[in-house]
Amino acid sequence: MKNFSSYFIGIPLPQKYQLDFETLQADVSQISPLFKTTHPKTPHITVYYLDKLPQSSLPKIAEEVKKHLEILKEAKLKVGGFGYFGKDKPRILFADVKYPPELLEFNKLISESLSVYSAYDSSLPFRPHVTVAWVGDPDAQLAFKANMSELRSIVEKVNWTFDVTEVVLYGVDTTKKPEYHERLITIEVR
Repeated sequence: MKNFSSYFIGIPLPQKYQLDFETLQADVSQISPLFKTTHPKTPHITVYYLDKLPQSSLPKIAEEVKKHLEILKEAKLKVGGFGYFGKDKPRILFADVKYPPELLEFNKLISESLSVYSAYDSSLPFRPHVTVAWVGDPDAQLAFKANMSELRSIVEKVNWTFDVTEVVLYGVDTTKKPEYHERLITIEVR
């Protein structure tokens, strides 16, 4: 049994956009090798962060998620637009998600029902996004600021639209570089 550093609930980007996502990351890396891209095989929209917890808790969490899936049956997500976290000190570059109210409601209900498992950053405002790269260290932040217009033009080309067909409980494996998000439990939205 693997030892994951944390867990989260997410909506995976559909396979049909996988190559587009990898190309996006390659284009961003061309601008600066200081940007640390996420694992190219696990693009997703995070719905809720969970703390480090025993794997025996995962089935209980999956059951709680299933109780609220009805909300997402008609939800359509649109990924597109440039964004980043860390106003003056950029930390994360992402493709923005235009989302329906159903996703916000799903996050609210999950946050309430899974609060006992929540991670420290679950108290931050919910901002659906697809992380492209981390921009943590000061040199990378300077490169980000110097190349912001070019990064914006690359990320703003993203235009991915899809229905929510599954929700996944992921485990974060920090022993792999870049950090890998392993699918542990996949729950279909029907």
